[in-house]
Amino acid sequence: MVRPYRAFLMLVVCRALVSVAMADDTTIWLETLLDRAPDDLSEPKDTKASVNAAHTFANDYVVGGMFETEKTTSGVWSYNLEGTLGYDFKLTNYASVGGSAGVGERWQPATSGGDFPYYVIRVRADLDLSDRWSWNVITYRLRDAFNPANNYYTPEVSTAITFKIDKSNSIYVKYLYDWQNGPPSAQAFGFGYKYRF
Repeated sequence: MVRPYRAFLMLVVCRALVSVAMADDTTIWLETLLDRAPDDLSEPKDTKASVNAAHTFANDYVVGGMFETEKTTSGVWSYNLEGTLGYDFKLTNYASVGGSAGVGERWQPATSGGDFPYYVIRVRADLDLSDRWSWNVITYRLRDAFNPANNYYTPEVSTAITFKIDKSNSIYVKYLYDWQNGPPSAQAFGFGYKYRF
């Protein structure tokens, strides 16, 4: 015979587990970026396309991944694969901040310097403007190769506006500006689609 307190304890534990599972969510998104010269929007540089995924746990830790392809105007292809671990912190009902750190691998032709690993750190601030509109006020990215000889010190700042179509689907537009080993490298306009489940 199951004692009443044991049945009650099992019910409480099962309810907690269900609540935790429901609090988790996963987002996948596709993004395209059109890189331009840092001082001339009419001069194209690269086209980038990426597939991204992030899983947010009930305790607000986030595990993410990204695969990006890049094609220069001269026809040279390169690829980045990244994995990150981060944390989201809700400041108010409409404002949040977050950050992540991770490692990645860049594949490129030997004529461009060959393949190498790198690390990446991101911090961001977001505002919910309404039930449907949100603003990624700023995201700052610090990225560099483990070996400085690879010349991959590429900090970046970006901002984005997102429109939520429904609870699962959203679209966004993005602007970014980045540097490479000191001087400005590019500015870009982009757009993307997110699916959350």
